[in-house]
Amino acid sequence: MASVSDSTEERKKMVGPILRGVDGDFCDAMINAIEIDNPDTEVVVDDQGGYIRISAERRCRLTRTTLEDELGRPFRLSDIEPNLAGFSGRIIVGDDEIVWHLDREG
Repeated sequence: MASVSDSTEERKKMVGPILRGVDGDFCDAMINAIEIDNPDTEVVVDDQGGYIRISAERRCRLTRTTLEDELGRPFRLSDIEPNLAGFSGRIIVGDDEIVWHLDREG
């Protein structure tokens, strides 16, 4: 289950998307999909109303298939961009998955 973390040191190791909080259904689908795609990782959700930060320690993966299942419709990962306010970490974007990761430790 998602939780909120305030530790500055922990946040340095966290990666993932920052979504505009405008489309609640889309944000909920993203949160659920990321939790499903990262089963052995604690997913942290920080809902600030105007934006939602979704993160995991060191690596956060989102697959197109899981997001489509959560949305109940086909979806191109490139269509996330209008809802993406930013992200933490490095990002690798493909047709079937997006991975946010740390470049290096420290």
